[in-house]
Amino acid sequence: MRPLLLSTSFPHLHNDMTIAQAQLAATGALPPSTGLASDIVLDMNMTYAMYLLNDNRTVQASQLIDNMVYDDDGEDDKPPLYSAWLWLARMTVFIADGQHSLALGCAENALQFLASIHGKKSEDFMALLVSILYNLASIHHATGDNSRAAKELTKAQKILERLAKRNEARFSAMLLYAVEASTDIIQSRVKQMNVFTHYQKASELYTNQLLSGDENETRNAMNMLIDTLKKEGDIMLEMGNSRNAVKYYTKALRYQKKLNESLGYRDLVLSIGLAKALMRLVNRRASAEQLLTSLLPLAKRLEASNEVIEIENLLLGKNKNSIIMTLLKGIF
Repeated sequence: MRPLLLSTSFPHLHNDMTIAQAQLAATGALPPSTGLASDIVLDMNMTYAMYLLNDNRTVQASQLIDNMVYDDDGEDDKPPLYSAWLWLARMTVFIADGQHSLALGCAENALQFLASIHGKKSEDFMALLVSILYNLASIHHATGDNSRAAKELTKAQKILERLAKRNEARFSAMLLYAVEASTDIIQSRVKQMNVFTHYQKASELYTNQLLSGDENETRNAMNMLIDTLKKEGDIMLEMGNSRNAVKYYTKALRYQKKLNESLGYRDLVLSIGLAKALMRLVNRRASAEQLLTSLLPLAKRLEASNEVIEIENLLLGKNKNSIIMTLLKGIF
């Protein structure tokens, strides 16, 4: 998916920033703000943040945004639309850096500000909402939850179609992005089903080979079957069929236990896949959390640094999606 166009969601400011924009275009820096009213300074900083992001100066932009969102003295003076956009901007930067758990936290904060707004039909409000949906789809697509990503994109696309009829100049580019992303995910799902059919045939073949009677051939077949079952579980998980994913990972773990009594790296990877699938089933989330917690010492013992990070991120973000879903339902 293409990165979000942050300019689409940038809210209308309360003050005319023509002079500030001209100064930025000429020098890359804001004009002096000494003696100016606080609302004008705020609009200048919002303008500067957008300029830095457009100029790909993300480190400076992030520092400026952090100063603004964590400014306790001025937080109450910021309009909720401004605060929501700042968190959306931070979310977009985190997505670009691959820090999806932090990005989900930003989405939650942005939605909290949107939820506090009474007039929920304004163009600026809807622009922010649809941008958050697009970013959420980007996160879920990147993390293999294509089923959730498809739903978020479908909702975003419908909203963008209505907005583009009102303001084509502002929303037509983002509508195109959403349509392209939806097409990519649909094509990806077709490819996934074709690959899944291939693995199903391979799984049947290896299962039959287990009955050969030759010890070496049986062991080799079991190794191949475990890898195939994992891939089937991965595909089911990406397509949103979590219940079937649980079945494939569980079956793979049973065969793995027959091969090796001691827990190793393959057990770890299969168990993480199982935990991911369980986490997407409402009545199994507690089991997923318990499993992940028990896997963390194993990952550390095996010095599997990537898996340690993955487990910690899963535990950290376990409730964020459900909170975000609750906020979205409240808004819609």
